Amino acid sequence: MAKKKYYDEHGNQTRSKPPKRIYQKWWVWLMVVVVVSVGIAVLGREENIEKPVSTGISKTEKEEKETNVADPEEEGTSEELTYTYEDFKGTYALFEGEPYNSPIGLDIRVIGDDSYRSFNLWDVGMASSILDKTIEGNILTLHSGSETEQFELRYEGDKKIMHSIKNGQSLYSMSSQDLQTHYNQFEIDYARIILTINGEPSLDQWLVWEDPVVNINHSSAGDPVLQIADDIVYPDDVTHLSSTIMDSNYISYTANGDGYITIYPNPSHTQAEQSEEENRQLAQEILDNAYTIYVEPFDPYTVADFIGRVEFIYE
Repeated sequence: MAKKKYYDEHGNQTRSKPPKRIYQKWWVWLMVVVVVSVGIAVLGREENIEKPVSTGISKTEKEEKETNVADPEEEGTSEELTYTYEDFKGTYALFEGEPYNSPIGLDIRVIGDDSYRSFNLWDVGMASSILDKTIEGNILTLHSGSETEQFELRYEGDKKIMHSIKNGQSLYSMSSQDLQTHYNQFEIDYARIILTINGEPSLDQWLVWEDPVVNINHSSAGDPVLQIADDIVYPDDVTHLSSTIMDSNYISYTANGDGYITIYPNPSHTQAEQSEEENRQLAQEILDNAYTIYVEPFDPYTVADFIGRVEFIYE
């Protein structure tokens, strides 16, 4: 068997097998593969990590916060959405303090199909025909005969806001739905009942009344009328409202659930002046003279202003 011959890199015969160069050794290539793999992984990870923003939260946390705060497709907060004139139409009110938790201020705007109104609760205000209107993003420009107004529409949670670019004021949507969303339904009813019976207070009246209060208490069906006789009782649950801002100071009623209430009239004289029999007769007259009235719904901003000006105390 012939002996295996070895040659160097120049072709000269050598007595033994020449040593491999460093790049020819298998473990060197293994190290290269490992180093390259680790490098790719590190670089890939760095591409997916963003430094915390100025508020100290990471990009992922920031995206989660933005998702929780507002879903543009649900709330219309994204400027990429297409706004139409229908989105801007409606009634908007300026509040004296915290929106939906304070009286209505001196500016109410109504954007209609072809007209624009600006007024407050105490003055007639003005109305203008809309000659032209343009919408760019969430900005509405209205051209009337006397002036040009621009409004920016935006949303904050369940609040729809129309910001007047001209005077820098933010007015809040004041629809029937907004009234139901932002106010207590019982207090809406109390306000409507008082307004129906006593009328809308003037600004002078509100200025005279200091910290007006409405007290609320209830009688159950079967309770004695005026607490006089156990056999002369209310046939249904009754709500009693008392306040110095009411003409009679006292309203007792049963809600019928159809926009109507049954009013139990106040006694014409005090019980202390009556004998026991006369008091029984008085209690019976209250039941016999009960009458039904329709409760006016009123404009949402009128009801909201009333609720914002009084304190309801539940006894």
